Amino acid sequence: MAFLVIAFSSSISALNHKSKDFAGIPKGALSLLEIALGMFPTEHFEEIQKEVPVLIGCSVFIIIVIVFLLNLLVAQLNGAYRAIYDDMVGYARLNRGSTIVSTIAGVSAKRWDRFLATLQLDERLEFNEGDIGLAGGMQVLEPSNANPTTVDAIRRFGGSTSPTMPWPEADELGNDEDDKFERLEKVILRATKKMGGDGGSKKRGGSSSMGQSGSGSGGGGSSGVSAGGGSEGEEE
Repeated sequence: MAFLVIAFSSSISALNHKSKDFAGIPKGALSLLEIALGMFPTEHFEEIQKEVPVLIGCSVFIIIVIVFLLNLLVAQLNGAYRAIYDDMVGYARLNRGSTIVSTIAGVSAKRWDRFLATLQLDERLEFNEGDIGLAGGMQVLEPSNANPTTVDAIRRFGGSTSPTMPWPEADELGNDEDDKFERLEKVILRATKKMGGDGGSKKRGGSSSMGQSGSGSGGGGSSGVSAGGGSEGEEE
């Protein structure tokens, strides 16, 4: 802000005007500082309106200070508050965890077993309705629009569910979307090849039938000539 006050006071004092509030850099800087803090007398604004260059400079200064710098200050305060809030939540969870650990030491075994039975950790949890998952957890429901996502975070693969079987590597799982597009591309290529093959076979079949009909008509003409020759021989 100090840089803007000095810069605008220097530029306004270099202009051709008769305003006493901006006669020189010190008076201009003091007047701009009072405008920014809302301490500038309202009667002096009438004098500023008479000087167009001073009015334009003051208007640009007010826009930059009130709009840009104020929003920048709000953004900085918001970022600082978010960082402090995250630290506050983390320290609160650590304190709660230490309190729970110190309390569990005084809980009897029977009471602990009853508490574990109420959690029902042996029952399998549902990822979605009808999608049965693993056991050993606690299900917390939330609205469907709370954390929207377009990628399924659960990775499924076929095979044995034995704990002794190794987990598949990430490279072996592949990308299902790429596989779908590859399969679709192969299906389209096969369909185009079949369509091209059927058209070629139809064309070949039509040309062969036309050739057979042409040969048949030629054969009929030769037989007629031979028959006529034979008849002429008989008459002689």
